[in-house]
Amino acid sequence: MDNSTNPDIRELGKSIRALFAAILTRALKDIFKPTYSDQEIYKSQALYWLTVNDFDSFTSFINICSYLDIDVDNIRHIVNAEIKRLERGFPQNIKFNLGYYKLQFEHISPHMM
Repeated sequence: MDNSTNPDIRELGKSIRALFAAILTRALKDIFKPTYSDQEIYKSQALYWLTVNDFDSFTSFINICSYLDIDVDNIRHIVNAEIKRLERGFPQNIKFNLGYYKLQFEHISPHMM
């Protein structure tokens, strides 16, 4: 039996995908929707995690994005653009929607900045 037809392997793949999507979502929420009393620490850690090009760590931003087939540079661009918007006093335009297989978040189009 190859791995593609093994139900345990398929379930493991789904679980890893869900875990990685949850890690990425938590980092984005720590940046844009903090819920902790020491939110600045979580925000700075999440921003650092997002900017480091760590190819060795299993749960690095780059490896998670690669596994989820998400463009690293696009996410970084969106995060930076949204932070700049917030610093200028504009309302937040990121909405989080975590589906079982895909992480989605909406943002303002770059031409409106």
